[in-house]
Formats: sequence, structure tokens, C-alpha cells
Amino acid sequence: MNNEIQLRITQLVEKGWTLAAIADELGVTSDTVELWRAGKRNPTNAKAVLLMLDRVLKKKRIPKQKRYTKGSRQGSKT
Repeated sequence: MNNEIQLRITQLVEKGWTLAAIADELGVTSDTVELWRAGKRNPTNAKAVLLMLDRVLKKKRIPKQKRYTKGSRQGSKT
């Protein structure tokens, strides 16, 4: 089942999803998603995670990436 989770995450990344966006959809950190993708850690509720990843794969809209870097918008208020 863990290979299936790695496969789903890889499929999402190939579709344009970032690890942070996947993590937001699952309610975990992007570090957790990276560990799952690398096979270094397994989710305790693998069936539920797999179902959630399948739902994310079916979404037609991919979240947009931020168009600015962290801290670049400081001081823009006048």
C-alpha cells in the first residue's frame, strides 16, 4: 500500500501539484508528504491517506503557486 501512496504523490507532482499543496489538501506538513514520497516513513492510516490522494487526483484545478518569494512583499503597504 505504501508503494501506492508513493505512486499517487508522484502522479500529483507530474500533474503540477507541489508537495505543499498536497500537504494542505491532506492536512499534514510538506515534510511529511516528502517522507512518504521517499519511502522513509509510512502513514499510520494508509488506507485513508490513499483515499484522500485519489480524491485529490480527481480534482481538475491545481492550486496556483505563489508568484512572490517569502519576504518580497514587505514594505509594499503605504
